[in-house]
Amino acid sequence: MKKTLCFFGALILTITSCSSNDDDSGKTKTAILPRTVKYTNPAYPDENNTATFTYDGNKIVSIVSNNSKTEYTYDGNKIIKESDYDIVDGKAAKTYEVVYSYNLEKLTSVAYAENFTSQFPTGQYKGRSVYTYNTDGTINKESYSTNATTGIETKNSYLEVLTFQNGNLIKKVDSQTASEPVYVITRLYEYDTNNSPTKNILGFSLLLDQDEADVNNLLKHTDTSTSGTSVYKTTYEYNSDGFPTKKTEFRTDGTTIDSTTEYTY
Repeated sequence: MKKTLCFFGALILTITSCSSNDDDSGKTKTAILPRTVKYTNPAYPDENNTATFTYDGNKIVSIVSNNSKTEYTYDGNKIIKESDYDIVDGKAAKTYEVVYSYNLEKLTSVAYAENFTSQFPTGQYKGRSVYTYNTDGTINKESYSTNATTGIETKNSYLEVLTFQNGNLIKKVDSQTASEPVYVITRLYEYDTNNSPTKNILGFSLLLDQDEADVNNLLKHTDTSTSGTSVYKTTYEYNSDGFPTKKTEFRTDGTTIDSTTEYTY
């Protein structure tokens, strides 16, 4: 899933689909969705790519680039599966799969599998994350890994505590519980007030800390630990509807461009 989500975070696109609501003039309103996304990395030009999104209404069907494809499966208004494929000589080979589980409208677990072969038709490497909703409004995220040989699942030695506000992840505290003393990284996130490119894709708002699940656009990301503090900034250009047309991400020096992402809708 990480591969897909990183790719998705860098590549987004837009289409227009009809909604059932009419405005005062009798014209049908439309949902703005990403259609194409062009990703450029100055330091690693081999990573440059353009992706095209396909929809069924406002449900995402697939994301296709030059040599990869991601397909999505829904149950009602919820995304329940995400499958990644490498495309070689026109043939698609599955590389990664994610399965999302819910309790009503809340995400409860994310299971992943990778390295699909004839020996491991359901994936060689497997794991899952489990979400627990706390009374103070925070969410605990605990992770598990499955041994490829024995099939035995083991709980990993780190815990993430997530805090959300207005549909955005604003704080994440990562604790490495196996170390002594416990190693902690606190991550703070700041957003604009405009629309994220994926805001109108059905089901994305339920995916919590997955990439592109926020309703607004990330401006600043600050990591603090005993090793020090790192700050990552992002700037945007917007269209008249308040959706970004270009995103520029900077390295920690605040001036060197790490990557740019251009969107069409």
